[in-house]
Amino acid sequence: MRVNFKRSAQAGVNMKKKQPRTLHSTLNTIGILMFIGILIRWWTVPFAVSKDLRIYYNQDFQMTLNECKEFLAFVLCAASVYFSLVNVYFLGKTGKKLVYTVLVLLAVFNLYMMLALLAVATH
Repeated sequence: MRVNFKRSAQAGVNMKKKQPRTLHSTLNTIGILMFIGILIRWWTVPFAVSKDLRIYYNQDFQMTLNECKEFLAFVLCAASVYFSLVNVYFLGKTGKKLVYTVLVLLAVFNLYMMLALLAVATH
């Protein structure tokens, strides 16, 4: 017995292949989910859990308008740095070198700020 396969009469059938997931798209997806989770903190901070595991609203934890602006500015700056570094990284060898250089500079700056704040706090 021989099977005879024939093409379909419908020439307009579009079999769209699913694109494989890349590291670039995965890092962008993780970044989106991460920063959405950080923004959800804006609304979830005033809620706390008591010792008997009941959720209650604590007015003392509510952010003021000025704190909300600062928090939103921080999240937007952090997100822009993250997505810029992720997208520059995948531009090639030059992009990778640039990202590594920026990460080293950020690490040095963070250590400097930590020591400066420690010096200010102890005096």
